[in-house]
Parts: sequence; structure tokens; C-alpha cells
Amino acid sequence: MHIALIVNPAAGRRRGLRAADAAERVLAAGGWRVTRKLTGAHGEAIDLARAAAAEGFEGVFACGGDGTLSQVVQGLIGTEAVGGVIPTGTGNDFARTVGLSQKPAAAARQALGGHAAEIDLLEVNEGEAWALNVMGVGFDAQVAERINRRRRLTGGVTAYLTAVAQELVRCRPTEVRLSVGKATWEGRALLVAIANATCYGAGMRIAPEADIMDGLLDVVLVEHLGRLAFVRAFPRVFRGAHLTHPAVHTWRASECTIETAQPAPVLVDGDVQLHTPLCVRVAHRKVRFWMPPAMAPVVTPLRLEPEMGSHL
Repeated sequence: MHIALIVNPAAGRRRGLRAADAAERVLAAGGWRVTRKLTGAHGEAIDLARAAAAEGFEGVFACGGDGTLSQVVQGLIGTEAVGGVIPTGTGNDFARTVGLSQKPAAAARQALGGHAAEIDLLEVNEGEAWALNVMGVGFDAQVAERINRRRRLTGGVTAYLTAVAQELVRCRPTEVRLSVGKATWEGRALLVAIANATCYGAGMRIAPEADIMDGLLDVVLVEHLGRLAFVRAFPRVFRGAHLTHPAVHTWRASECTIETAQPAPVLVDGDVQLHTPLCVRVAHRKVRFWMPPAMAPVVTPLRLEPEMGSHL
């Protein structure tokens, strides 16, 4: 298999190049051919992925974090190339969802025994943006803005917990009107998460029952909580045990809309990309993705070679 490996050198506190070296050695030993392409400016990975697919690469893999992966997958929309990831970022949450190791060499070994599958994406405002993983409005978007503004002297869970603690001091509720399928909810919310996959925030299992192939999005809304109640409840999200909390509401549908009293930032796969209002719908089996062996393949066979709502 011949793949383009789109490398974000700054991923994982600038471990991207070392991670790419380790992954390439494993893939080459397994008989794969790898062509490395470096991404620098924000959004450049979209163009690199689209160009690689046009050049005839069988696969286009991101070597970076969730943001780089999201861009690569977006660049592959409408192509026959299969996307993939060697996780080297701060959170690597999509890798957690599909069962990939957080270690680049181990993830590469898993890729050698993997398979292609068709997965869903979230389409925002008729194509204004696309999400692979999780979107968020409210507290989670505010935390992401704080993380992205500061230098990441720490990574992973530590970076997120630090930002959560800092943001909690100034946290304000967001006035939300949410429509999911035939259901509606209005009130003061701490956050609203719209999930295609299960995790964000370096392992927070915000939507533990989400499925990237089911044609549905999972919406998790948390009503506004006092600081003490938040601190008590917060650890449950890492186990996916928060869904039974009385302040948590969940829905599953093919689309939803969110309106807020004032324009609010929207988190899209780890980056704040737009503001409310927004309409999100599932684009069912929109792209092909390279899954590790533990993930069950779809029933329909997929070629490797390119051809140039109900309430829970």
C-alpha cells in the first residue's frame, strides 16, 4: 500500500517529526510505501490531502492530533482515497474511539493489519464546516479557546484539566435553544456536545454510546451547574458515567440545530472554528477510513486501490 503521510511537526509538543520517523520505519518494514508531506499553516492539511488523493495515493494518513486528522479527512471528501491516522497530538481522541494505540510505532503496527471502512461525518451549516469527532458549544469551547491561546507546556489530560480549572473560575452559562429531531430544549446550559465519536478533551467519554457508522449524531447537554456541583460530577465523564446525572440530557437523531442568545464559539474537532447559530446533520458513510484490526469491518467490501431521533 502506498500512502501519503501528512505530518504536523508541531503536534504533541513538537514530537511530530520523531513520531513520523518511528511510524515510517514500522510501515516500511511491513511492505508499505510512505511519502511524507509536511503541513505548516492552519488548514493546509486539507489541501495536501486533496492533492494526495488526486495524485493517486491509496491512503492519506495524518501524523498529528485530532485537528490535523480532521483536516485530512475533510480533504478526502468525494475521493476514493482512504484516510488514517498516526496519533501524535495532545488529545488523540478519535484514535481512542477506534482503538488505536497512542504510541506512533504501535499505531503503525496496528495499521499494517487494518482494513478500510466507511464512516460518518458531521456536516455543519450545509458544508461551512465538517466534524469527524465532537463539536461543542459552551464550557468546552471556552476551555478549547484557553488551551489554544497558551503555550502547551504540558500535554494530554494535564493540559485539559489545567484549562478546565482556570475556566471554571469565570464560567458563565449559555442561553441555548436546542432542537434535536422532534425534541426541543431551552434554558441555561453549561455545555452542549454534538458527537460523531465518543471522546474529546484527551479521554473525556462525553458520548460513550456514539457510533461513527450508525448514521446518527449523539447530543449531550449539561444544564448549568454551580462550581461545587461541577467539581463533584466532572470525574464521571472520564468513565462515561455522567449520563445518569440529573443535569445531563441526551438525544440521538440525524440532525440538530443550536441557537444562543448571543453568538457563541463552536468547538469543531478541538478548534474553535465558527459561532452559533448552527445546523448539524449526519453525512452517513461520507469517507473511507483505515481501521485497526479490533474494529469490525463493514459488510460491504471496500477496494484499497483508488479509481482516478429518538431520545435516549
